[in-house]
Amino acid sequence: MKIEEFRDITIAYMRNIGEYGNKNEKLMEDFKDFLNENNLFTGNTIILGIALDNPTLIPANRLRYDVGFILNSNIRINLPTRKIDDGKYAIFEVIHTKQDVLSFWKNLHNLTADLLVDDKRPIIERYASDKIANHLCEFCVPIL
Repeated sequence: MKIEEFRDITIAYMRNIGEYGNKNEKLMEDFKDFLNENNLFTGNTIILGIALDNPTLIPANRLRYDVGFILNSNIRINLPTRKIDDGKYAIFEVIHTKQDVLSFWKNLHNLTADLLVDDKRPIIERYASDKIANHLCEFCVPIL
């Protein structure tokens, strides 16, 4: 685990509203197709997946999940944009398999036991090309 400071990050995104799971996986695939079709999927592209709601508190039909990519200043795109919350994040590198990702979520409480987690900001899944090439992804847990 390492700590990073996020500042002034803007993403262009697509959103799914509804139960988390298969629809979010499809949204991710559709988003990557969109990036490819618009020549925006390069070796420097960083894709974020963001579950905006806690499924223990929000009804399944109202859960929001965003998939976006980090914009640099010279890209114009026909998608909504928004800022990522500034602040510190604990970065956990995880093998990108269904089993390892589920294990991360299952063990999140233990993994963050020594951290002051900021539960007002969402945990962010980060997919950078160099990590994906090595079958890895990152989970960015907001901390105080």
